[in-house]
Amino acid sequence: MMAEGKIDMSNPRLWRTKPRTSKPNSRQKRNGLFLDAHPDCQRCSRQAAEEAHHDLPKGHPQRYLWRYMRALFRICHVAVHRRSAPARPRRRKR
Repeated sequence: MMAEGKIDMSNPRLWRTKPRTSKPNSRQKRNGLFLDAHPDCQRCSRQAAEEAHHDLPKGHPQRYLWRYMRALFRICHVAVHRRSAPARPRRRKR
């Protein structure tokens, strides 16, 4: 029960949690709120966004600011990471 004057900060939609967890952690809650505010993929604009992408690397102090995040469809998210990954040396065929 909430005290009077307090705002219920819970997300009205179901949290986007990993199937193995029953209680979402703060990262999942934050990403869920971001995706609720940005429902469409910000790369292709044709699909519903499913994942939050961080443009800044882990450990950066501003990584979790929304201006450095993008809401992406799963396939678009994979494409963004493949493009930004360093090139791997190819194995020579024997």
